[in-house]
Amino acid sequence: MSLRQCAAALLTNPQGQVLLVQQSYGLRLWGFPGGVVDPGETAPEAAVREAREEVGLDVELGGVVGVYRLQGGGWPDILAWVFAARVLGGTPHPDPAELTALGWFAPGALPGPLLPDAEAGLADWTAGRSGVVRPVQRTLSLPPLV
Repeated sequence: MSLRQCAAALLTNPQGQVLLVQQSYGLRLWGFPGGVVDPGETAPEAAVREAREEVGLDVELGGVVGVYRLQGGGWPDILAWVFAARVLGGTPHPDPAELTALGWFAPGALPGPLLPDAEAGLADWTAGRSGVVRPVQRTLSLPPLV
């Protein structure tokens, strides 16, 4: 059985802020633009697609910040890819079907609670690490998958 996968884009602006989005469902967690990797799609393709769909931005991926095996919290394990990315074009605006808000935040002034992959990705990115592969224990109890 293969793991379900998701992919996200860690976008920064010239001021060193990161783009975070707030989900409009569940616990309304904050994270990077991203989502599930669709069948036949690679994780990088999913990260680019999700940035376009969720926030209206065309992005270019740089490299892998981290690949995290999200565990616990009442959900099955998920393999989460976080890519460093830069904006090529577009003006950020949240997809109202999926997001409540978005904003650029300084790494020391983040909203919360954060999605586990965003929390891990931000920790590795701010420490200057890339290509990290590690398990991440979910600390939130998540609503059941439907």
